[in-house]
Amino acid sequence: MLMPLRVWAVMATAVVSGLAGGGAVAQEKVRVGWVPAMVSSPLLIAREKGYFKQTGIYLELESVTTATDAMAHVGTNRMQVLEGGVQANFFNALVSKYPIVIAGDRASTPLGHLVMIRPDLKDEIKSLKDLKGRTISIAGAGSIIAYEMDKLLRTVGLTLADTNVKVLPIPQLPVAFANKVIDAADVYAPMTHQLEQQKIAVRLVDPDDVLTNMVVAVSIINTDWAREKPAAAHAFFLALMRGTRDYCQAYHGGRNRPEIIDILMRTGIEKRPEILALPWPSRRATGFVDPAAITDVYEWYKANGFVKGELARDRFVDNRYVEAATAKLGPFVIENSDSKVPGCR
Repeated sequence: MLMPLRVWAVMATAVVSGLAGGGAVAQEKVRVGWVPAMVSSPLLIAREKGYFKQTGIYLELESVTTATDAMAHVGTNRMQVLEGGVQANFFNALVSKYPIVIAGDRASTPLGHLVMIRPDLKDEIKSLKDLKGRTISIAGAGSIIAYEMDKLLRTVGLTLADTNVKVLPIPQLPVAFANKVIDAADVYAPMTHQLEQQKIAVRLVDPDDVLTNMVVAVSIINTDWAREKPAAAHAFFLALMRGTRDYCQAYHGGRNRPEIIDILMRTGIEKRPEILALPWPSRRATGFVDPAAITDVYEWYKANGFVKGELARDRFVDNRYVEAATAKLGPFVIENSDSKVPGCR
């Protein structure tokens, strides 16, 4: 059961006061770079419900096209937080001594991705093995989607090198499939639903049926900022974890689902009721990021030449802020005990 808002407010103010050593943080501005998507909706939920304001945080959201575009901004503290994919440039930024670290989960198993193929090829391509020699689209050569697709292919003895890789932005996939420019692609929602509904592509494999413990998107912070203003960093993640819990309760069909859907539609994160009626992307309610999962991504990028330089494996993830928030908020309990939907736990 969710605590009354006034109880949350008292808790949040007390936490920030304690972390600051006495006085509450007075509207500390935190600039966040984000790629607008369902998995980032906890930011909007926490903003709209006043969680950031209650903890003394003035949230400034700055939309970015990709996490790659904004990595230098968080590295130089122009942005204090970046929500985006676990791309090769994160590790290259660490090689370049940027003061950044992964501090929370944004999207993890189940991902809701699909490997999709052209409908006219469904009698020829019946499994991942049949993708050998085929033209496959990925969002970027050094992207988390490339990592995921290669991991999938390796389960059947293939790699991306056994295919003809074409790098295309996700919005170009409908035209690429329709014009037979590509045979297959690793696609994420809601594009998966659009392609299926328009009968432009059909599903071949659900990566969630094959791969486990995948972390594809995260919250990255500037560590100089967090060290200099620890109260603000803790307050930010406390508010974000409250928004995440609200999202996860709605994800599981809790009583707050109509309220959260209203926020999502009102803020424009997703205005299509038919999409909101489908399963939502998962985001861990605890915010915890498994360092082993991130290390595996790094090893793949490094082995494939996307990261130049050796890094200490304990440099990637710092869960202290989400762990502190979880300790204050208590265990996450799904309100709707009848929910059978995996993820967001």
